[in-house]
Amino acid sequence: MADDTLVRPPRIGAVLPPRETFSLRKSGAVVLCVRDFQSYSRFADRIDILGAGVCDYPDVRYRRLTGWRRWWRRDRDAYASAIVETGADYGMLEIHNRPYLIAAIRRGLPGAKLTLHLHNDPQTMDGSRSSNDRQRLLERCDAIYCVSDFIRGQFLEGVEDAAGKTLTILNGAPLPASVPAKEKLIAFTGRVLPIKGVVELARAFEAADLPDWRLAIAGDDPEGLLAGIGGGRVDRLGQVPHEEAIALLARAEIAAVPSMWDDPCPRAAIEALAQGCALVASRRGGLPEIAGEAALFVDPSDTAAFAAALRRLASDEGFRLDMQTRGLAQAAEKLEIGAATARLDVARARLLS
Repeated sequence: MADDTLVRPPRIGAVLPPRETFSLRKSGAVVLCVRDFQSYSRFADRIDILGAGVCDYPDVRYRRLTGWRRWWRRDRDAYASAIVETGADYGMLEIHNRPYLIAAIRRGLPGAKLTLHLHNDPQTMDGSRSSNDRQRLLERCDAIYCVSDFIRGQFLEGVEDAAGKTLTILNGAPLPASVPAKEKLIAFTGRVLPIKGVVELARAFEAADLPDWRLAIAGDDPEGLLAGIGGGRVDRLGQVPHEEAIALLARAEIAAVPSMWDDPCPRAAIEALAQGCALVASRRGGLPEIAGEAALFVDPSDTAAFAAALRRLASDEGFRLDMQTRGLAQAAEKLEIGAATARLDVARARLLS
């Protein structure tokens, strides 16, 4: 009889950060990207998503890690041990956004294929801050996936990757079958945090004086940053399920991603382009790479210039339609989730062969 390992193809475990939420109402960008990279993969029936929280999505293969916390051990060490114990069932583990887990997993599973999928700047994360940290990650991992060339550049700063293990895998989004009729609506989707530039957006909207338009903000505002800003034409929707955020973008003529930080590969921008919005965005992090020529770039801290950009998109229908057409073309060419997943699958197949 043939050895069981020869007739059963190796399985893939996609490991979420331990604190990631996977609920229908509140799922972070990392979770949504991992879900997409499972659902659209040609290896879908061989991929399990591993995580610590409850998963509300009925359409994903999810394996919850439970009972791993120990009072005498740091959570990160206990989580790494749980992954090692579970990882024996998999031929490859994809660790998402937690470089500090790699060393313990490699020690515990020396023969496994091990990859790290970076969604944020590695120079800001434990386990990859220094060039020495990142060089060790390259030695321990079989591949490093980066969500943008910006993130890849941050990882490779001061690092030698002679084997070419570091790859850019852009995130993606599904393209709608058709784009519905648009409304005079400017949309922002994401948490209301200072780094997101939402306050700057509300101030620019107020200064733009667009009486026929509304600004809709779909995101939790834990610090009350928007209190009293933007006037009565700002709809503060709070945290909404992902499907409602997509429906909002589908209705919106314009979407704004005015990040005040080096946003690695903002899903909000990808989804806005895919839903046919005219995009106004900052030129930070991976945003220029994602949007290409399909965004009107602004400095969010310059209220007058930001307001002028919103006013131009709102008042010049021909320009707005041109930007929407460019956005749909950019999404179809570079950001469609099936093509994005296919690029990741090529790397997966190479490691599993």
